[in-house]
Amino acid sequence: MLVQKAVKVQIYPKESDKELLAKHFGARRFIYNKFLEIRQKEYLENAKSLNYYQCSALVTKMKKTSEFQWLNEVNSQTLHAALKDLDGAFDRFFRKIAKFPKFKSKHDPKQSFKVPQNFVIDWENKRLKIPKFKTPFKFKGSYSGKLVKANSITISRDSCGKYFASIQGIFEIEQKPSTGEIIGIDLGINSLIVDSNGNKIKNEKFLKKRLKKLKYLQRQLSKKKKGSKTRNKARIKLAIQHQKVVNQRNNYLHQVSSQLINDSQVIVLEGLAAKNMLKNRKLAQAISDVSWGSLVSMLKYKAAWHNRQVIEIDRWYPSSKTCSSCSHLMSSLDISIREWTCPACGAHHDRDVNAAKNILRQGLNILSGLGAKSDVKQKPREAPAIAGSMNSEDTRLTVC
Repeated sequence: MLVQKAVKVQIYPKESDKELLAKHFGARRFIYNKFLEIRQKEYLENAKSLNYYQCSALVTKMKKTSEFQWLNEVNSQTLHAALKDLDGAFDRFFRKIAKFPKFKSKHDPKQSFKVPQNFVIDWENKRLKIPKFKTPFKFKGSYSGKLVKANSITISRDSCGKYFASIQGIFEIEQKPSTGEIIGIDLGINSLIVDSNGNKIKNEKFLKKRLKKLKYLQRQLSKKKKGSKTRNKARIKLAIQHQKVVNQRNNYLHQVSSQLINDSQVIVLEGLAAKNMLKNRKLAQAISDVSWGSLVSMLKYKAAWHNRQVIEIDRWYPSSKTCSSCSHLMSSLDISIREWTCPACGAHHDRDVNAAKNILRQGLNILSGLGAKSDVKQKPREAPAIAGSMNSEDTRLTVC
């Protein structure tokens, strides 16, 4: 199956190349900010909106002047890619799916630029050649599937000072065999996942484990003078710890989602509004740490790759308060109550397992309404074995 995705690998530029990379970051940022200013001014003064092609012609003229001669030192395709990014930002704003474009800051440690063409990728020797750079970059990383066509590469520097290349293109992925199993899962904080067979997957709470050290490093950073070298060193130390949390969490979520996709043909879950739940100041940190949104996103795109199905039921369905044995609905059930007995049939329930069973039932109702295939059936399975040595479906981050 051919899918369009991006693979992120870490690159290792030489010290002599880092200066040219900095010039590319600066030129891309300058073009973006300059034409954001020009487009704003043109609209306010003449009530006209400049498009990408008009801006592209202006860039060509600018490069011929003595004032902007330095723009010739970087890849011209990168400059035009910055204009396309700005044009896309305006398009999203006018379609009311994003805020008005903001100016890029040179003080932001995270910087990037795009190389849309004329690059060479040597997967066998782990080398990446892009225009304007004399020697190829060494890179490290792996990915699932076979690269059929590379469309573009985005070179970036993160807050830790490390460099990455995000390769966007078309990949050929071998689909997993059909399992015929349907399962309901309940997402939680105490346990990351509880399924309808009673299996529970632990929530590792990566942020909570490093919170004490993060607080200490944050205090050290606040004491440093702004603009000093010691402050920058303290910032990098803090950024490295934050990045470790992100990498560990993403790696774990990739393992969990891949195992669920391997074992299940259909996965049923609740449609959660995580952004609304984050307004609860008592649970906001725990909800952010568990990262339900990322897990659901991984399940959805991996399901599309491997001919699986992810079904989201109504978020308002009272899965926890409904008895999975007799469908009796409790009038209220406090969140602190983890086990309860049904007053109608006497069945004793684990709150999360009961919710998962009810979610599965709702999923079966949806499937029957959609005319689901007859090969989809329920069968018990063991809890996914999440091992530290297990490879994730798609390596997207390199641990600091």
